[in-house]
Amino acid sequence: TPSLLLILLGAFTKSAQFPFHFWLPGAMAAPTPVSAYLHSSTMVKAGVYLLARLLPVYGDSSLWFTLLCSAGAFTALWCAIQAYRQTDLKLMLAFSTNVILGQLVMLIGIGSSYAVTAALLLIAAHSFYKAGLFMVVGNIDKATGTREYHELAGLRAVLAISFTAALVTAASKAGLPPSFGFLSKEYLYKA
Repeated sequence: TPSLLLILLGAFTKSAQFPFHFWLPGAMAAPTPVSAYLHSSTMVKAGVYLLARLLPVYGDSSLWFTLLCSAGAFTALWCAIQAYRQTDLKLMLAFSTNVILGQLVMLIGIGSSYAVTAALLLIAAHSFYKAGLFMVVGNIDKATGTREYHELAGLRAVLAISFTAALVTAASKAGLPPSFGFLSKEYLYKA
């Protein structure tokens, strides 16, 4: 139990689980390519990777199931509410990253074959669409000087390529077929 709790503490802080979720949106001062790297594929998923590697060791524990599922579910719900309240596009994406991290922790806590498959697919799909979304927001910020969504309008003609990239990546984030995000979310629901 002590080793499990210490590992969870490290993994939860690295992967921004509640109550350690605040650091990830706070890292938005970084330039957009750094944000894309930090939020989409590598840094924040290190804690999830650790949990996945230790699933064979702790997966049969009821404490593992209870702590991971409850922390992951609460993080996902809390950060979804926080994302909805944001007006800065980059902060919206940051909090939505926390939502995915919560879902991934919950899937690792469930530990079934569907859940592990869903977690692997979601890690890959999230890496692709979130990096693309961050780069689109960076283009918008560079072109307009703001990321506040209520100050943005009429950019489709000016940023046509970014608009197309935003449509494709947002469709994957929303889980629309035939996107990679659709496949990952279907497995998430089955899990």
